[in-house]
Amino acid sequence: MSAPKRKSALISVPRIEDLVRELIDMPPDKWLDTPNDQLGGEKPRDLMGTSKEPVLRNLLESIKYGSFS
Repeated sequence: MSAPKRKSALISVPRIEDLVRELIDMPPDKWLDTPNDQLGGEKPRDLMGTSKEPVLRNLLESIKYGSFS
C-alpha cells in the first residue's frame, strides 16, 4: 500500500507594489521612491529584494491593520 499523496501548501505573498497601491493614497512609484522615517530614512524601493524586505512588509501590514505609529 502506498502512502497518501499530500498536497503542497503554497502561500501567496502579495507583491510590494500591489500592497502599496491598495494601502497608500499616492502613486506607488512616488511612495516607493520617497525616503521614509519609519524605515530609518531609507527609500522603500531600496529594501525590496533585500534582507530588509520583511521590515518593509511589516510597515505595510501595520498600515493595513491600523497599528501604524
